[in-house]
Amino acid sequence: MRPTLNTIFRALVGLTFVFALAVVALDAGVRATPYETADSKGRTMGFNDQFSTEHYRIVLGNIRPEQILQPRYFYEWILLAMIAVGAWRLMSDGIGGMRATRWFFFGQSVLFIIGWLSLGFLQWPRMVVALLRCTLDREDFVDMPFTWMMAQPPWVLVSFVIGAALPARSLGIREASRHLARQIAWRV
Repeated sequence: MRPTLNTIFRALVGLTFVFALAVVALDAGVRATPYETADSKGRTMGFNDQFSTEHYRIVLGNIRPEQILQPRYFYEWILLAMIAVGAWRLMSDGIGGMRATRWFFFGQSVLFIIGWLSLGFLQWPRMVVALLRCTLDREDFVDMPFTWMMAQPPWVLVSFVIGAALPARSLGIREASRHLARQIAWRV
């Protein structure tokens, strides 16, 4: 693989890891913030109350590492682990073969299917815009799997792009099926 393309892929994977970790931390901070918490203007952080910039600062102040390690975030830790494995596969320069690396990245689309659903229903773009505009409310965090809908889409998209761009002849399906047919024919 060309060094510049590999560098771009590594940067994308690194940014995806940082984004996913930030989403998990934000969710943990919201869950640790009491409903009756109010900003300096007296606006509460209740169920349908829109968050202000000051509310986000309060949430960020409530994030504790032990919250992120709770069992409720098990699936998110699998996501972060897979992103780390993806980074390792790109840095190892072909250990295990380019075809295996390609299968790994395409496999992420199956493992984290919610990411495609979030993109398909345009939930992820809406959530990112709402986050940037400070128009999210507690309901956005609590009523749906916020971390799944926010952290998975960038990873499945980046994984798909990397899998499609990796320079491998094929995924090896034809060769594997021929080998399997020979093995079956040999045993019969």
